[in-house]
Amino acid sequence: MASNLKVIINNPQTTIKIPSGTRMLVRRSCHAALEYEQYDHRTDIYVDFVDNEMLHKFDSKRVSAIEAPEVIAEPSDQEDCLGTLYISVERVIELTKVYNRPFEMGIVYAAVHGVLNLLGQYYTDQPAKDDQMLKEAKILTQLGFSPIVGF
Repeated sequence: MASNLKVIINNPQTTIKIPSGTRMLVRRSCHAALEYEQYDHRTDIYVDFVDNEMLHKFDSKRVSAIEAPEVIAEPSDQEDCLGTLYISVERVIELTKVYNRPFEMGIVYAAVHGVLNLLGQYYTDQPAKDDQMLKEAKILTQLGFSPIVGF
């Protein structure tokens, strides 16, 4: 189903060296999230690895935020593009230390969470949050990671 997906990854940040295999993990995560949601349209997803400063500058234009999240999903209005994920590798590393999780799990979670956001799924209320967290846990399990809570 998600074979019609092209994931284009950019790394404009220079704060953190991107570990080997990270790009492939992100591509697999995007595919898995779209397959789980049975999204079968031809589409592109752009992923930019950024640092906290870059993410905060981007986020401050949208919402006043003191602490940068690990991912911001910006939907596209182009027909063959779902949108762009801005993943702060720096923030992912911070969160993996807080929650004692491997970096790979953090980056997978950020990509899956971001794709679900691109599909219009947000934490608007507690039932929506519970539903999305369950989906994220199932997708992470499919990718070989233990479900996470509070990440």
